[in-house]
Amino acid sequence: MTVKKVCTTYRYVVRVGPKFVHGGITEDLEVSKVEAKVAWPAGQFFQVGEKTSLDEARDWVTRNGFSVERSA
Repeated sequence: MTVKKVCTTYRYVVRVGPKFVHGGITEDLEVSKVEAKVAWPAGQFFQVGEKTSLDEARDWVTRNGFSVERSA
């Protein structure tokens, strides 16, 4: 029997011009979007993929060199 992982975590990046300035994970995408707009007013916010498990999201953060901080 296969155990299905619970997908509760979004992955996202913030881009200013051609440069990605931030990437992270969150359970509340709208809150993170507002926080990003405050921190980078000229930035664009992008969701990366679908919801995923927390473990997979943390692996993605590590592989891409972002911090493991988490909103919400």
